[in-house]
Amino acid sequence: MTDLRLVAVTPSRGHLVLEDDASHQFRLPIDERLANALRHPRSKTGPQPGQLEIAVDSQLTPREIQARIRSGRSIEEVAAAAGIATERVERYAAPVLAEREHVADQARRAPARRASGGNAPELGELVAARLDQQRVAADTVQWEAWRGDDDRWTVQLSYRAGTRDRAAQWTFDPRGRVLAPANDEARWLVDESSPARAEDGSPVVPVRRLASVPAVDGAAGRAEDGDQVYDHEADEARERERVEQQGARQVARGGRRPAVPSWDDIMFGTRRPD
Repeated sequence: MTDLRLVAVTPSRGHLVLEDDASHQFRLPIDERLANALRHPRSKTGPQPGQLEIAVDSQLTPREIQARIRSGRSIEEVAAAAGIATERVERYAAPVLAEREHVADQARRAPARRASGGNAPELGELVAARLDQQRVAADTVQWEAWRGDDDRWTVQLSYRAGTRDRAAQWTFDPRGRVLAPANDEARWLVDESSPARAEDGSPVVPVRRLASVPAVDGAAGRAEDGDQVYDHEADEARERERVEQQGARQVARGGRRPAVPSWDDIMFGTRRPD
């Protein structure tokens, strides 16, 4: 490795002029990486080798690397953007990943919704019960959190239901421990009145069956289907009215009023004389 010494700064102050022992000169651009390396505070032991190395070689500063990890990027994605090995990114990612895990744990312990009276269930408990009803395998459940550009945290629950991968998201304020569903999946998980779902994701609608109710104290018999009641006596009254109106219309057209059979004849058939 050849040693160089600083001899000048270009008039535009965009490059350093370096020179070796043979008086060969070189230009070094003054970019953000070099500025960050030179800005590092001196100490008796000097700069940490890893920090100085990454400041010079990487396309991203250590702070930018941590910011990207905090926003939800993976170590592999950040390493590719920085142009360095994943092992070097891991040095800066470890504390940020621990922070993200801590926020996700806080969200699971936060109230799932605002309670008008009493204590609201924790998000983790309510979601666990809901997933148990859907027979979701525990090894498919994953919680994670990240902070967006607006400094707001997003908490996501990923799981596999049947043959489909699902993701529920909430916005979360760690200071006030306030959760707000950010998509329909999150709203379905915390709403205990929501219907159960089949494996294909469609709601399971309970089937109502007709049940006959015997007449009591001479009242007409009825059949009930949930909240609907079928009144046979009312049906008979409507049929009697329809027959009478039909006869009245025939008289109005100038014809003879037809003989209207008795109601018993309509309901039970005309009786022949003995």
